[in-house]
Amino acid sequence: MSEFEIRPGRSLGIVGRNGSGKTTLAASLAEKYGGVLVSFELENELLEREIREDDSEFLDRIDFGRSVRELIEEVCSDGRKLEEIAEALGLVKIIEQGFLTLSTGERRRLMLARALVQNPKLLVLDEPFDGLDQAFRQPLRDLLDGRDLILVANRLSDLEGLTGDVCCVEDGRVILGGSLEELARNEAFQQLMGLGESGLALPNGESIAPPPGALVSMEKVTVVHGGREIISEFDWTVESGQNWKISGPNGCGKSTLVNLVTGDHPQCYSNDVTVMGMRRGLGESIWDIKRYVGIVSPSLHQQHRVSFNALQIVASGFFDSVGIYQDVAPGHWKVARMWLELVGMTAWADRPFRSLSYGQQRLLLVARALVKRPPLLVLDEPCQGLDPINRALVLEVIDRIASTKLTQILYITHEPEDRLDCVTHELRYEGEGWLVERLA
Repeated sequence: MSEFEIRPGRSLGIVGRNGSGKTTLAASLAEKYGGVLVSFELENELLEREIREDDSEFLDRIDFGRSVRELIEEVCSDGRKLEEIAEALGLVKIIEQGFLTLSTGERRRLMLARALVQNPKLLVLDEPFDGLDQAFRQPLRDLLDGRDLILVANRLSDLEGLTGDVCCVEDGRVILGGSLEELARNEAFQQLMGLGESGLALPNGESIAPPPGALVSMEKVTVVHGGREIISEFDWTVESGQNWKISGPNGCGKSTLVNLVTGDHPQCYSNDVTVMGMRRGLGESIWDIKRYVGIVSPSLHQQHRVSFNALQIVASGFFDSVGIYQDVAPGHWKVARMWLELVGMTAWADRPFRSLSYGQQRLLLVARALVKRPPLLVLDEPCQGLDPINRALVLEVIDRIASTKLTQILYITHEPEDRLDCVTHELRYEGEGWLVERLA
């Protein structure tokens, strides 16, 4: 990588499969050329710092972490520049909110603001559009236009209009290069990225039968977080046989809704929320419900600050735990290995989870959610960080397992191209409220 040079005035796009070394190359180039880097890894480091420095036990209130304003001021004291970037990225309304109260998309915009406010000569962005809703993509493009960029992307469409040169990375080496149009037409690139059919076969395994009746029911649910009302007087029912897409802008409450379902939001117990026939807060164990639910989400990904290896992470899905803390039956190990093979991660079975690329980690968490074939699958941006071949693989697995009625899904995505044929209903936030649309 050391011989790779950036051409002045020609922004560079970097593409490649998960685990190919894209992020490592980008970080190396940022260091070599004095660029400012934005990545999921740095976002996770900031989250870990805010959790580590939580002072709630010393205060008479909950410590929600440093505010958006404080975190931007850490890297730039120019108040006028701060306000300009905050306005462009839609952060003004949440400028005084603590980091720990922010949604996935809001955290992503904060990380971008911290980089942009420094007005660097070179901006190195690893998947900057992942996690952003459509409303903020064009404003970000406008902010990036004309800058010297190194842009890591899993979607070629993210590079359009922003980069002149594009290189494809495999095993930490640049193996192809040229313009975006040349690379997209290159047969070797198409083969490498797996843009054809996959011929998928699902692993065997026993499914968990759900109890009769609606899978999810909410009545007049209201959630307040960090002094802000996220959800107000909300009613929703997920009946048997329904697969839901949940859409809307960053911060509207999409992840909060699914966290109420999974029990990962404390206010599920102060609201009328029933999951799998069990009303939250009436004596049920959190594990009574979690056994029926598989989860993939950015927050769950961030919780996996563990030293377990790839195979153990997949097998932990049988126990709904972050890692393995009990004996695993031989049959469970067998099924976990089958899912590991399905997502192309067998060669990394013994590798520590945290040593893998972000995209590889996300693949393992998808396999972890599916390994027990749960009746309800909660997917919050499941394709975030995935290259085309693995994104296609994950979507095909989800579609196959849902269309064969092995599970039902609640699916959050900002990407129109990440569509699922199995979706029957959409819960969409527009204006000031939620709308329901039947799709099939």
